[in-house]
Amino acid sequence: MNGESLRETLAVVATWQGVPLNFSTIGKQLNISSPAAKARVSNLVEADLAWLLNPLPASIDSRARKSPKLYLTGSARCPGPLAEELRFRSRMIRTICTHEAARNPSSKFWYYGGYGKTHIELIVQTASKRIGFVFLQEPRPNRWCWSYCKRVLARDIVQGGFVLYPGRRIFFAARRLVILPKVEFLKSYRRWMNACLGSSRKLLLQLVREYNIVHAEVLP
Repeated sequence: MNGESLRETLAVVATWQGVPLNFSTIGKQLNISSPAAKARVSNLVEADLAWLLNPLPASIDSRARKSPKLYLTGSARCPGPLAEELRFRSRMIRTICTHEAARNPSSKFWYYGGYGKTHIELIVQTASKRIGFVFLQEPRPNRWCWSYCKRVLARDIVQGGFVLYPGRRIFFAARRLVILPKVEFLKSYRRWMNACLGSSRKLLLQLVREYNIVHAEVLP
């Protein structure tokens, strides 16, 4: 791609960040064919201007979206009303992928969602379980997030999950679904992941209790 086509492509794909790609529509927006649009996105990935997060395989859930999601890298960020939220989600996904690759290099990474707006933004596939992640910027978790994650757990799409948010408290929303501060989770990534992957949730309960006891005096 030359300078003009690169700028045009970046401007279009910036509006597709964090949502499943539709190469037919992207092609129409760029006045090119669907295969050409797919090739341009591949060029962005090869140039490290963007990266893709693939969907959960259809063999696990045939009703899930089947197109990858795109995120621009720091060097290719485009302004927009949702730019800060997209940077936050992209940063959280890449940070967790980095931590998990160090913990277990064989783990795989996906997202899961249907045709609604609510998605499990990252799924870490380990040797034994799939652990889902949802990222919130609000200090108080919303009930829609809990209910969606519970449904996904009930259908065995994931076998455990974390809702990461900027608040202080840690609590259970379901048997293996924990809502906790993103700073605490990233600081003790291995402990939380190993606890969630355990054969029982005793270690997970222990970590929640330890945190709440230690921080009891500062929690509102």
